[in-house]
Amino acid sequence: MGLVLIVFDALIFFRDAVRLQLFAAGIFAILCLVGLIVYQRLKLIGQMEQQQANLHQFLTTRIIRFRHLMRLHDYVGVGSLALLAGFAVVVRRTYLWAYLQPSQPNWGWHLSMAGGGIVLLLLLMYAAYRTGQKEHQRRYGRYLDLLEAALHELRD
Repeated sequence: MGLVLIVFDALIFFRDAVRLQLFAAGIFAILCLVGLIVYQRLKLIGQMEQQQANLHQFLTTRIIRFRHLMRLHDYVGVGSLALLAGFAVVVRRTYLWAYLQPSQPNWGWHLSMAGGGIVLLLLLMYAAYRTGQKEHQRRYGRYLDLLEAALHELRD
């Protein structure tokens, strides 16, 4: 909820800053997408509790859909980090361009620092993705695995 308030704050008080408005709109779109994913996940959990004629097929499709929503949630997290990094580059592009000019003293050092920053950002994005996967596995995956094992045992 705090992020939503920050987005609306940026849209209202920084009406003249187009870049900040675009950033706020991007954050708001990500929040809406995450909210939709969480809503769909809760809806799936509710559907799994209902009685169905073909329980095996019903639960199998719901498990597949649930795992798809978990992967989508991880991708949205990585995408939001990419959006944040892209926004930082766009806002500071004149400074970055001047910093990376070959005419600068210690240009090699500047270039290696920029490369190191990119590598660090990519490592951060990968770490966030893996952490999200582990958290989803801890929170939901083990129960889905148990349910799939029970369905396989039931089928056999």
